[in-house]
Amino acid sequence: MRRLIISLVQSINGSFAEDGWSTGVSTDADFRRFLALRRSANAIIIDRRTALNPRLPVINAVGKTLEHTPVYVLTESDPAALQSELDARGLDYRAQHFSADTITEVAAALPTAPSPESRQSDAHSALPSVGTEPEESGEVMLLCESGPNLAFRLLEHYPRAELHLSVSPRYIRTPGSHLSGLEAEIDLRLIDVRVEDDQVFLRYRRA
Repeated sequence: MRRLIISLVQSINGSFAEDGWSTGVSTDADFRRFLALRRSANAIIIDRRTALNPRLPVINAVGKTLEHTPVYVLTESDPAALQSELDARGLDYRAQHFSADTITEVAAALPTAPSPESRQSDAHSALPSVGTEPEESGEVMLLCESGPNLAFRLLEHYPRAELHLSVSPRYIRTPGSHLSGLEAEIDLRLIDVRVEDDQVFLRYRRA
C-alpha cells in the first residue's frame, strides 16, 4: 500500500484559509516545507473545487519543475464530465472517481514514477527533514493538497494516510474558514513535532 501524505496549514485558532486562500495562513517556513513535500511526491491529489478554482495557479504548468508530476482530481461525480471540463480549461489534470470504499484502489492505481525534474529542487535539498524517515526514503509517496474535506476523508478511510499539519503563529478568523464541517471522529497518534521560525509542524498517523 502506498504512502499518502495530507498537507494542511492552519492558524493557531483553526482557520484553514483567509479570504479563500491558504497562503493567507501560511508563512515562509511553511511554504518552504510545502514545496519540499510537493517536489518529493510521485503524484499530487486534489479535489474538484481546487482544480477548477481560477484563482489558483496551475500545479503542473509548463516551465515548472512539477510539469511532469501527474495531478489527479478525485471526484464523487461523473469523472468523464469533469475530465471534459478540465481539458476545456487546458488543465493537464486527470479526473478519477472515488468513494470511501474505493480510496485504497484509487491510490494503488496512481503512477509511481515522478520525473527527474520533479526530484531536483533547491527547496527539497535545503529541507532534508520534511518528515520522511530514513527507512521510508525511496518509497512511493502521494501528496494530497486539497482542503480539509477531502483531506479528512482520506485520513479516515486510507490506512497509510499521514497528516502533516502546519500551525502558523497567526490568529485568523474569517467567515467560513474554520474546520471542515465533516462529521467524523478520527483518533490520531502524534509521531513527530518540529519547529522552524515559529511555525510548528506536526505529523500524525491513525491511532
